[in-house]
Amino acid sequence: MTKMEMEARSTPQLIAEQLQDNVAPIAALVKRLRTNKPAFVMTIARGSSDHAATFAKYLFETQLGLVTASAAPSVASLYNSYLQLQNALVIGISQSGRSEDICDMMRLSRKAGAITVALVNHTDSPLAHSAEYVLPLHAGTEQAVAATKSYLTSLSALIQLVAHYAENKALLTALEKLPAAMTESLDSDWSAFFAHYQNAINTLVIGRGYSFPIAQESALKFKETCGLQAEAFSSAEVLHGPFALIKESYPVLLYGQNDNSFTGLLEVADRMQQLNAKILLAAPRDLIPQKYQAAQLDLPASLHPICDPLVAIQAFYVHVAQLAKQRGYNPDQPQNLQKVTVTK
Repeated sequence: MTKMEMEARSTPQLIAEQLQDNVAPIAALVKRLRTNKPAFVMTIARGSSDHAATFAKYLFETQLGLVTASAAPSVASLYNSYLQLQNALVIGISQSGRSEDICDMMRLSRKAGAITVALVNHTDSPLAHSAEYVLPLHAGTEQAVAATKSYLTSLSALIQLVAHYAENKALLTALEKLPAAMTESLDSDWSAFFAHYQNAINTLVIGRGYSFPIAQESALKFKETCGLQAEAFSSAEVLHGPFALIKESYPVLLYGQNDNSFTGLLEVADRMQQLNAKILLAAPRDLIPQKYQAAQLDLPASLHPICDPLVAIQAFYVHVAQLAKQRGYNPDQPQNLQKVTVTK
């Protein structure tokens, strides 16, 4: 078993422990946010962490009504510009916490009067020291170059923060059940996934809402570990220019969750099937109609629309690591990449 797969498989237990260990730091941050209510949210991240930041956008905007934007770190690191961030909540997400441009943007944000929070795996890192609050990921050492457990623990930390701030009891209950659902997904039947992508050259990965950041992350992992050109799109956006790519036998992976986006996702799947594309549908098993069973990638029943995507990407990580080996790649050592990427 590769390091990537072993690390992915360890995630459910890590999240269970994280939910306990972060009770106090989240309570302190929530108290501050209720005292000084933020006007908007800005995220700072790159790579897989930036996909977690996209997930944060959907969380903060749907659950708290807070406009959430992604920072361009070069505004601080290259252009030495000043941003008006008074009454903002600024969240930096990083596995290592060492990228200079992300740290520069965090320092600028704190100086500008924002409430600054670092979600980091290494709590003794420059990013952690630059922020006022730290939410540890508790992912442990991540040896595989491709991030898995640090990405998922970033998502669970964000969910825990938002659920407590919003006092969303349904989401808090689902979060308690999340590790068990993720564990169930580890050995689900994804045999169709291997047949689908054994010899594929390119693919589209589709999601919407909470599953769109999961599609982004899957596309990145296809590139990193399998040498497979993959692009992620919203199920709304794909019907524009990207739909010109769809043709007979073109492989497409679609992610869905139990909310208002699912009907539209199935409509996109129908249109792709009419063009004889090869679709796979990764969604909770209780949502998928009978006619899609041949395209179904098995996943546990829906837990909560916000938690469903975490269960799906958990299964994907394990199976894409196996797929990489089948395609002749070592997912622990992707070509031309290293574990920590430092940008200025």
